[in-house]
Parts: sequence; C-alpha cells; structure tokens
Amino acid sequence: MTAIRNYKRWLIVCFVSVLVTICFYHFISKQIDFVAHSKGHLKIQDYAYHIILIKSFWFDGFGDIYKLTFQQQALSAYIGSPIYKAMPLGITPIALVVWFPFAYVARINMALSYTLWIAFSIGVLLTALWKIGRHVFKNKKLQLLPITLSFIVVFSATSFYAIFIGQTSLLASGLLLHLLFFAFKTSDQSKSGNLLPIILVILILGIKPPYIALGLGILIIYGMWREAFYSAAFVLIVLIGLTPMLSIDWIHSYLDLLGMYSHGTIPDVYASSIVPHTMNIFRSAFKNFIGDNMASLISNVVAYSVYLAVIGYCHLSKLEYSFKEQVSVFKLAKAQLIILIIASYLLFAPYVNGYEDLLIISVLAIGLIYGDFPPLTNCSSLALIIIFFLVIHHNFFPPDKPLWIFWIFKAVILGYIFKSCRFHTKAIKNGLKR
Repeated sequence: MTAIRNYKRWLIVCFVSVLVTICFYHFISKQIDFVAHSKGHLKIQDYAYHIILIKSFWFDGFGDIYKLTFQQQALSAYIGSPIYKAMPLGITPIALVVWFPFAYVARINMALSYTLWIAFSIGVLLTALWKIGRHVFKNKKLQLLPITLSFIVVFSATSFYAIFIGQTSLLASGLLLHLLFFAFKTSDQSKSGNLLPIILVILILGIKPPYIALGLGILIIYGMWREAFYSAAFVLIVLIGLTPMLSIDWIHSYLDLLGMYSHGTIPDVYASSIVPHTMNIFRSAFKNFIGDNMASLISNVVAYSVYLAVIGYCHLSKLEYSFKEQVSVFKLAKAQLIILIIASYLLFAPYVNGYEDLLIISVLAIGLIYGDFPPLTNCSSLALIIIFFLVIHHNFFPPDKPLWIFWIFKAVILGYIFKSCRFHTKAIKNGLKR
C-alpha cells in the first residue's frame, strides 16, 4: 500500500510539474524578448546569449568560443545585423556539453529551450530541498531560523529575476545541496554507492570554475578523496575531448578572460556588460576606499588562500589521522569548513554577480542540519531575518547605495551561521551526522 501511495504521489507531482511548465512556456513566450536589436543597440538575455554561442559552435562550425570574433560572428548571424559588442564568457567548455540539448531545442524555439532550462534548474533545486527537508523532519531537528531564511531566499525577488534571465546560480545551488546530501549520507562508508551521481553533479558544476571548486571542496572536506579524484579526472577527460573542436587556443583565450575578471582590465567592447554596483563583494564594496587594484588583490589573496588552506588542512588531517567530525586543535567542524570555502567565494571572489548570493542557501542547509540556533522569536533571530532580507535584495536599492554596509551584513550572517555550526554530540545522537 505504501508503494502505491508513493507512486500516486509522484504521479501527481509529475502531472503538476508538466502543467506548470506548459503554463510557464506560454507565459514567457509572450512576455520575454530574448533578443532585441534596434538602432545599433543590442539587448539580450543572459541565457539567450550563451545558447546562441553554443548553438553556433555545435551547428554552424567549431571554433574558439572565447574569442571576440567568434562571439561577434555568432551574434551577427543570429540577429542578421553586424554586432560589435559582447559579454565576457565565464563558463567553461563543459557548458558546451551541459547546454547541448538546450541549444538543439533553441534551433527550433528559444522560448522552449529557456523553459526546459528553467524547469531543469528549479527541479534540481526543489528535489534537493525536499531531500534535506525530509531528512531533517524525520530526525525531528527543526531549526526555524534557517528554515525561514531559506524561504526568504527561494521566494526572493532575486530568485525570480535569476529565473527571468536564466542564471546558472539556481542550478548550482541545487547541485551543491545534492552534493552535500550525498556527502553526509555516505562519507563514512568505504565505498560510496553514489559515485556515478556524484561524478555527474561535479561535471555539471564544471560549467563555471567556482562551482566545481566548491563541489570538489565539499567532497574533500568529507574525506571523499576517491570521488573527488574520479570526478575531476572525468571532467578533465571531457575537456580534452572538446579541445580538438575548440582548438588548443581556447586555453589561452579563457585564461585571458579569467584574468580580466580578476584584475579589472575590461576592454571597451565588454564594458557595457560589467556592472560592479550589483556585486556584493569586497572588491565592489571597498574599492572607493582603497582603490580597485588593491581591493582586487586582497580579494584574490583571501579567496585563494582560504580555499587552499582548507584543502591543505584536510590533506594533512588525512595523512596524520582519520578526519573526525571535530578537530581538537582548531575545533572546527566539517560543516564550518564548508561554510568557510563558500563564504570566501561569496565575500571575496574578485567578480561575482549579485545572483550568486543564491548559493547562500547551501550554507543555510548546513546550518539546518548541523547548526544550533536560538528560537525564531529571539531578538537576534529577528534582527538576522531583517538583515538577511536586505542582503538578498541589495540589487533593488539605488545604484549609489553604500555597498560596504551590505557586505558587512552578509559577512555577519555567514559568520553567525558559521558559529552556530559548532560540533555537538546531540546531532550525532539524533542521527544527523550522516
């Protein structure tokens, strides 16, 4: 009887999902102009921009997608007029594989391609939230503060606008949540039965360097070196397989683009797509006080140093002794190490658009599982909710807002969750360790 009820439940969920997807398609077909070109001015949705380039790569001839000439030719061919402006590509060649089916559908209908992409992204996120939520309710560990903050993120205007422009941060958030769930459920086992799903998750996270770095970092922190190695090796094999089609020059072109993101030397052709005032990061928040070059340098040093220090520490711990949930010297839980690498990205990455703040839902999931928070009616909880709401909606304030205040607010939130995830035996007794 239980199996029949579950089958009926999933059947209803699938039916509702398909119905919502169809309604969404009909809505956006009439409401969204994916590409608009008038009097030499080009307005293009983020998702459409990337899909046009990937479609051109697969179906109009291979080439180095990171070269400006390739992007201009692809856009000009799609629009039917010469296009000289462009956006720098932060995606890796892995996106050519991940987005191939969506690019194929875009040959027929861009709105349908976008609908399927959004359905896929939201589906991944919601199933991850469902898994973690069910696990938490099963163990009767209800932390109302992270649950409330998670609702604020999911139903925020930032999330809806990320959907509107087809941002990758929604999918990345869901994939990181799935990875976290795999990790704390299986890391105590000598061999994980989730090896293939983990490799697939890491492959998709490989669409952007920060995503795959965070994904591999989570695996390493949980001591899942085998899964991390196989996943990284598979991604490398895919990159090698794509290189003949891209030409070997893609490596140099892509590194140049990453350097542009890191050091701030933005060519005029890309200038219109760079909007620092929308980025709640150290560089944007403090460049008016210490200069952009110094802010960029500090951001790079802190972001890379924190990540490498955490990975190096995990490696040393693996060599010296079995890495337990709490380390006696520094008294850091695995959950805190994960929060550390995610926070270093959200706070100190040299270039992160405002929609990447949606990744904070991964931090909230860690807090929900491992954290120990005060009641929701506590004054500190209420203050944190207000601050969090402001942070997640900082892009809806005037462009000349004091961004450093929002950066401090975000640092306070992440620091509070970090402190709340201290190791405690009660979680282990309740079965929340794995």
